[in-house]
Amino acid sequence: MKALQLSADWQPKLDYTPSEEETRTRKVKSGSSVWRNPKLELATLPDPEVQPDEVLLEVAAVGICGSDMHMVESSDDGYILYPGLTKFPNILGHEFSGRIVEVGHYVNNLNVGDLVTAEEVNWCGLCDACRRGLVNHCTQMEEIGFTTPGAMAKYIAVKAKYCWKLDELAERLSNESEALVLGAMVEPTGVSYHAMFNRLSTWKPGNYAAVFGAGPIGLTAIALAKAAGASQIIAFDVSENRLETAEALGATTALTPPDNLNEALLELTRGHGVDFVIEAAGAPTHTLAPLTNGLAVGATVAHVGRSERPTSLSLEHYQVRGVQLAGSLGHAGHGTFPNVIRLMASGRLDLRPMVSARFSLDKAQEAFKRLESREDAKLMLLPNN
Repeated sequence: MKALQLSADWQPKLDYTPSEEETRTRKVKSGSSVWRNPKLELATLPDPEVQPDEVLLEVAAVGICGSDMHMVESSDDGYILYPGLTKFPNILGHEFSGRIVEVGHYVNNLNVGDLVTAEEVNWCGLCDACRRGLVNHCTQMEEIGFTTPGAMAKYIAVKAKYCWKLDELAERLSNESEALVLGAMVEPTGVSYHAMFNRLSTWKPGNYAAVFGAGPIGLTAIALAKAAGASQIIAFDVSENRLETAEALGATTALTPPDNLNEALLELTRGHGVDFVIEAAGAPTHTLAPLTNGLAVGATVAHVGRSERPTSLSLEHYQVRGVQLAGSLGHAGHGTFPNVIRLMASGRLDLRPMVSARFSLDKAQEAFKRLESREDAKLMLLPNN
């Protein structure tokens, strides 16, 4: 089959010593400290073999994520930008949907022909974290498109326990192709959903919300905030195109970052400050660090964007104003995937304005090149078109 594969050189930085397990498995916790000179190419690889607890999907749609870009792009010294769990060579792609074409012997809840999407976080269900319900922090985690083969390919094999049907969405749209494109948006939307509604139970309708970063995660957060009853949604980004998309998805105000962030937030909220902040830009030194009295009393800050750089926070303001900060990772568990699918099917969460272009797998390199400017919201690959 055709597949988009990324390879890189194993060259740990001098200040990073891989563990024995990392050295043995080549699965590392800090990719940007080890992998150098990334190379993306369209390869011909064997079709996946389906295990008894898996299903084989003919991939219909797969989105290009910021994480994919950060694995392909490199710093001045040649190291990938993505700071998380990685193993190469590997097929990229973790935001996807497809049609089941083969079912493993032990699978009894899915059938050939079903339209599904799947969780990218492959939790084990056995470690202490999983047994406590913290599946996004599984200590034996694998990640589709990061440590195991991803969906930028004609086929992908996935354990049935990570799959969710798209029937309700397909019925509402009366268009299976469009349902599958939106099905590939469930994963990034799930990341925002988890940060906003699972990590801390502080969201309330009527909130003043601020979203930093109008990339895919920030845009889905804006759409969710609208669906969940935010009275104001203030979006910040450096791209005018993405700010326009933010407004299309529900932002009441869309701005390039102002010189005085707190002053701008206080003016927009009649001196109250913002109740809920979603950091999806991955630039906390520019977004979270300046925040002081622009935060309302009792505000919640959800940190979603990935960044390895140390960030100074005004903890005095957090303490005096009773601000809560939650780091958020992943999208699995808590009913997140089915709830996102239900919201899409209800019509209250329409993410179609985010999809600005669609490419065949043969044109994937062009899509990655186009995303370097960070002007598009979401580019979608259609591997079997």
